[in-house]
Amino acid sequence: MADVLKSNLKVTKDPAITINASGTDYNLSIFLYNAHGEVRFIDSSSFEGITFETLHTTPFLIGTLTLADIDAGHSFNKVDFSNIPDAKVMSEVNSYGDGQEFLRVKITSKSPFQKSCDYTDEILMDKYFTTKSVKNTIQDSKKQVIYYFIDIVYTHFQNKRKQWSTDFLRDKQKTNKNCWGCTPVNSGKALKHLLKYFTDDPNIIDEDVWDDGQGKVYYTLPAGEPALTALNEILKTYVSSDESGGILTYYNGRFQLTSIRQHINKVYKTVHKSNEQAVVIELGSNFAGALKIQTNDNRQTYTNKESIDLLGTKFPYIPISLKNITFTDIQPDATITKLDKKEVTHYDLNNKEITIYGARGTLNAVQSKTSTDGWPDGDDNQLNIDDNNVFSESKTRIFKVSDKNSASHYGTIKLQKQLLDHLTKANFSLPGNIEMSANKFLYMTVDLNVKNKFASKVPGFWYITRNITSIKKGEWASNIVCVKLDKPKT
Repeated sequence: MADVLKSNLKVTKDPAITINASGTDYNLSIFLYNAHGEVRFIDSSSFEGITFETLHTTPFLIGTLTLADIDAGHSFNKVDFSNIPDAKVMSEVNSYGDGQEFLRVKITSKSPFQKSCDYTDEILMDKYFTTKSVKNTIQDSKKQVIYYFIDIVYTHFQNKRKQWSTDFLRDKQKTNKNCWGCTPVNSGKALKHLLKYFTDDPNIIDEDVWDDGQGKVYYTLPAGEPALTALNEILKTYVSSDESGGILTYYNGRFQLTSIRQHINKVYKTVHKSNEQAVVIELGSNFAGALKIQTNDNRQTYTNKESIDLLGTKFPYIPISLKNITFTDIQPDATITKLDKKEVTHYDLNNKEITIYGARGTLNAVQSKTSTDGWPDGDDNQLNIDDNNVFSESKTRIFKVSDKNSASHYGTIKLQKQLLDHLTKANFSLPGNIEMSANKFLYMTVDLNVKNKFASKVPGFWYITRNITSIKKGEWASNIVCVKLDKPKT
């Protein structure tokens, strides 16, 4: 008979943490551990809260775990392995400063569609993270310990120190010695090689959702620098197959790389069923949900706009009151400051030539490469900002010595990505929803008698730029920030 683990510490509470929010019970199983075999189980007596955050600027999920810094908070569920050969005693988690301290978080809830038992619990999250730092603080006269964590795959790119160069992608036997160390390679393939090389995982790439693109790069990682440095430099040179910027994401343990244009076109499409004489709406995997803003305005305005009632009356919308959502329109000087023209000057090292790309770094160029034409009312909509015809000479000058193809599209792509931070924003809170993450889309409509131009551009798809989901006793809520990419033509 196998030896049974016995605890030499009397546990007064179930180590699983139960949170009741909006009438639903959620079970949290959280424990800290390290490479030395030390484990600390977090129970309800020490748990204060946990947050998860996704941002459109990074593929990694980040967060914080807050614990009460009291005697009970540092008393561990001591598991005695003394009667098991070669086993270590797991009693506590000490810091060794070796970058190998981890966190596992599992969140479950009772499924409303299955008979209730532990084996039919719906798993909302089961992930491993690495702790980046720990901070002691005081909140409301109570001592607390805050653990800052991030996706565990991040450790490969931040902590490992290995030599890497785009030359690794090239065959030395077939390369002219005079060209070795000076010939650029495809940026998408370079990024793919970097991710595989540092994770030692040949399956880390989602090949079905990966666009190598057409940009090129030559890059050698400086000695002592983390792979994140190379990752960011390669992404600066990336140009998708459809001449758009790229979005790097990390879902289900694999990386994806798609263009902003492909990302937009994927969220929604109409399919004509010839045998049924019907049109069916298909929503992509980057669709996160639908909101209906409630205003208690019962008046109706007739409209044939498709975006007003795209998903029909039977769709399970998430209701939200108008008073609980904050809209922030574009800043008055946006096209003079952040969204001004990007003029790129490129110097070709081989041919000793200078080329200036001015027309590609404009809002008109971004409109053609972003392409929201396939969205509802696409033919009648435009980019959610107008060109500045009065102060049209306002520009940012950028000098590039990278590959000509990457440099020629750099102005368009830089401006395209800046739009995600400077267009019309919506900020609101919902019941906890981790899946409504950054780099996904949500559909929003409003039961409002349309009175002005701003109200008319609310219905449609919004791009999520940030999700902060907080879980603590009696509360599970998500704060969402999203931007509107299109608006009706004036």
